[in-house]
Amino acid sequence: MLRVFLCVLAVAACTGLAYLFTRKHKQRMLFFYNLDLFNERLVNEVSYTRVPLPAFIEKYEFGGDFKKMLQEKRASDFGTENYGFSYLTPDERKFLSDYFLLVGRSDAASQRTYLSAVREEIAGRRRSAEEIYKKYFSLYMKLGFLAGLVLAVLIV
Repeated sequence: MLRVFLCVLAVAACTGLAYLFTRKHKQRMLFFYNLDLFNERLVNEVSYTRVPLPAFIEKYEFGGDFKKMLQEKRASDFGTENYGFSYLTPDERKFLSDYFLLVGRSDAASQRTYLSAVREEIAGRRRSAEEIYKKYFSLYMKLGFLAGLVLAVLIV
């Protein structure tokens, strides 16, 4: 009976550990989802209502690390460049730096043009992050489950 319990525990622990390994991919996927949502909403706001950026951030709710980043930017009057999330590549950090450097700094027509121009690039980064997450989630979960089964066989 104890062996069966240990086998079930080993499979559950290995699968749980594999789930934790997918965390950074999930955070990256959610970050780019929120960035895409932010950009789409900002295009609409700039096109129609022309709400200032601090009021825009209060008006809409975003999640995860993206929300934390926006709160830090708002608290520092959009002066900080805190993109030090471990799951972002240097290229993605550079893109975010350029993006937020130009957002809210000029007239509505040029903002709309810029935001529309980067719309496809942001959507592409979001799709890429989703594909990577799906690929690695499946891989890690299968490997974790198999590692648990191997450990269970060794226990029995």
